[in-house]
Amino acid sequence: MIYDLRYALRLIAAHPWYSTAIVATLAFGIGINAMVFTMVNAILFKPVPLPNGDRLVTICSVNLQRNNRNLRVSYPDFQSLREQNSTLEALEAATRDRGVISENDNPPDRFRMSRVSPTLFRSLQIPPIIGRDFTVDDGQPGADSVLIIGYGLWSKRYAADPKVIGRIVRVNGKPATIIGVMPEGFKFPSNQDFWTPLVPDAQLKERSRRPRPLELFGILKKDTNIEKARTDMSVIAGQIAREYPDTNKNIGATVLTFHNRYNDEEIRAIFLFMLGAVGFVLLIACSNVANMMLSKAIGRRYEISIRAAMGASRWRIIRQLLIESVTLSVFGGLLGLGISLYGIHLFDMAVSDVGKPFWIQFDMDYLAFGYFAAISILSGILFGLAPAINASRSDLNSTLKDNARTSGSASKGRLTGTLVVLQFSMTVTLLANAGLMVRSILSVQSSNEFVPSDEIIVAGINLPSKKGERYSEKGDRIQFYNELVRRVKSIPGVSYAAATSDLPGLGAERRRIEIEGKPILDKEDAEEAFTISQTSDYLSAISLPILRGRDFMDTDGQQGEPVAIVNRQFAEKYWPEESSIGKRFRYLEKSGPSEWKRVIGVSAGFLQSPRRTTPLPLVFNPNSQEGRTDMMLLLRTSGDPHSLTRPLKTIVQELDQNLPVSRVRTMREFKNREFWFLSVFGSLFMTFALVALIMASVGIYAVVAQATGNRKKEIGVRMALGATSEMILKLVVSRGVKQLIIGLAFGLAIAFATTRHMEQDLLFATSSHDPIVFVSVIILLAGVGMFACWLPARKATLVDPNETLRAE
Repeated sequence: MIYDLRYALRLIAAHPWYSTAIVATLAFGIGINAMVFTMVNAILFKPVPLPNGDRLVTICSVNLQRNNRNLRVSYPDFQSLREQNSTLEALEAATRDRGVISENDNPPDRFRMSRVSPTLFRSLQIPPIIGRDFTVDDGQPGADSVLIIGYGLWSKRYAADPKVIGRIVRVNGKPATIIGVMPEGFKFPSNQDFWTPLVPDAQLKERSRRPRPLELFGILKKDTNIEKARTDMSVIAGQIAREYPDTNKNIGATVLTFHNRYNDEEIRAIFLFMLGAVGFVLLIACSNVANMMLSKAIGRRYEISIRAAMGASRWRIIRQLLIESVTLSVFGGLLGLGISLYGIHLFDMAVSDVGKPFWIQFDMDYLAFGYFAAISILSGILFGLAPAINASRSDLNSTLKDNARTSGSASKGRLTGTLVVLQFSMTVTLLANAGLMVRSILSVQSSNEFVPSDEIIVAGINLPSKKGERYSEKGDRIQFYNELVRRVKSIPGVSYAAATSDLPGLGAERRRIEIEGKPILDKEDAEEAFTISQTSDYLSAISLPILRGRDFMDTDGQQGEPVAIVNRQFAEKYWPEESSIGKRFRYLEKSGPSEWKRVIGVSAGFLQSPRRTTPLPLVFNPNSQEGRTDMMLLLRTSGDPHSLTRPLKTIVQELDQNLPVSRVRTMREFKNREFWFLSVFGSLFMTFALVALIMASVGIYAVVAQATGNRKKEIGVRMALGATSEMILKLVVSRGVKQLIIGLAFGLAIAFATTRHMEQDLLFATSSHDPIVFVSVIILLAGVGMFACWLPARKATLVDPNETLRAE
């Protein structure tokens, strides 16, 4: 074995360009695969980076009748599960919400907050770095309000001042004392900025179908597993359901890993799809290298025959060749490791500012490194096995007789042709999937092009409207937004100002509707429409024209009959043969039908859903009829939109000193941030596809060039007998073109099957069978493939028949 390794190293050194080509090809294939698996490992398998993170689980309610999982838990159920379970060391509860911290000497700001059971941090074995932890007394009704802040909030808002301990602030308008600061990077359960104790008030302790606000976290005992815990929780939930059938009928419980609970289906689908894509890249790389080694093996048939003549067994020859291929693969893997680490670093930077959960860390652990080592070795076996077996089958007599000058066997030709077809099939699939991702990016960016996104700055406003809070009354909310819009219109440079429930092109609430004169017998059969609530001037601010009727006025909705504006698709669908102005419809709410709304205007087509390729029925409602809590403020200017940030915040503070302004950015910046994943993953898929295209092109070039070299004598004879350059060109290109056509056909079939699964999770405003994408892929791949075939064919036409025949 050592002798074989030394011989392999000498051969690699003796053929530097050949070895470099193989190592570089494998480096990209292995490196990209190791990079993506490291990401998938962090998303799906890697333990949460906390003490006992490998035993951390989440407990959820399950609606057994509807098979709904991942439901939250009521406080009484939490108490029962905590007291009766036998499989958990600890069971803790938390809620996730947004909280406003405000002080007289510091502007208010909105942060992610969580109310947690007071023993949560002790169960997780993560104490504060300064100050103290919560105590059981902190969670008792009537106790003084306290909070623990995260390291990021401490650094950003208080400049990491240790004197922050004991500071009294206002949390959602109520005084509370800061008692501790958590370690850097700790943001449990999902990027929380600060925590308060979970205080079980009378409403929380009430046993009912709702509310069910709690997320539960448990630490498995060392002698148990998740299946036992799942059975344990299910039995307890069944007992609760039998004891309290009014509130817990058909309510079960299940136990999930942290990854399964907090990585939704869309995220898992994206990363698993990407892992499949890079698997194709590695297969293409291995196919390419296998073809290179097959070509090399033809030249080494004389050497292999000499070895066989001297007594080397077939297994001995195969072992020698496999050690050579594995050695090359290991070198490629080492180079690929650098590519992988650099790619992981770039990806981590790209997603670090878009809400990546704190517990997802894109670095290699033993599992990721084991995967890298495995594919580095197995790739060598995969691409080396076929050439080794093929080379070991050489006919000893014929090879020694002609001194290895004969052309490769038909079986070698079939094998190399099959590998080329495989490469092009997988390349078509990768290009089609990447093209659809890029098409999604372009479609999202180009949707609603009439909206002047660079002239509009947006800001989020969230009014505290729970029972007892200052905006709990609908009239107070309406008055606030009307006054805010009135004031910001006076800012110098503002041409339009409005508040809206949903920004253009970013989705909206869907509500069931009933058209007057077309009664609905069953509400479940009613059709739906997108609905947006806004103040007057919203349509003008986004440059959406009114085709018929009029825009809203400030007085609409305040008194008299409710009104609405619909888009053209709504009007054409429900009143196709008549004018929609003056027609009426209503919403079918859970509490019953709303008042009839009269249509006063029809707007142009408007794409509100980013997943749709064509506009759907859409209704605009005046906020004076709705009284929304969360609204986005739009300010349009002909100058620099960012210059409006300071006066906007000043006006909000004048209206309410405890109210923060969040997500202040231009409309284009907001849209880009919403669809960051399209840009990031689209770029990754396109990179993988281009690497595959280059590999496949080099592969078909190498095969055609090798076949041309082996047929040099035949070509010389044909030209001596009168064959023209065009005939020789056609002869040489024909084989490559056949392989190209077969590869395209198989690839299109695979692509049609795989892209269909992208539509639900990965595509926006794009069909999974978009003809532009598929035609573009065919043209691109056919053009590149034809050029790769033409180059060696063109060289063949320059063969001198006299020189060829003289050499024979």
